[in-house]
Amino acid sequence: MDAEEVVAAYAAAWNDGDTERAWSYFADDVVMRLPGRGALAGEHRGREAVLGAIRALLERTSESYAHVDVIDRLVSDDRVALVLREIATRGDERLEHRRVSLYRVVNGHIVDIDIYEANQYEVDAFFG
Repeated sequence: MDAEEVVAAYAAAWNDGDTERAWSYFADDVVMRLPGRGALAGEHRGREAVLGAIRALLERTSESYAHVDVIDRLVSDDRVALVLREIATRGDERLEHRRVSLYRVVNGHIVDIDIYEANQYEVDAFFG
């Protein structure tokens, strides 16, 4: 699969609520960079560290995954940028925000993830 197909399959699995299938697209040495000032901000290296950060974020919500709509995508040979609308809930609280997630794909696996939030303050306040 090329980069666009890998990221499309990853996004489809995520939106189906099948996190295990989504995470199967991560390389063992995947690196994810989360912006912000929260406890989980920074660089997470390796599959287990990335999954740990994602799980920790999901523990701050009411569901086991966040609803994500792909608004647009930008594609090159090995990178895909997804413009996303994401909804996360926690009890009566609801966070609806936009972000760009940039993925680099090598040999059919996601090796780099960079997150860019449209409103970092709002995300930090929710996930703090």
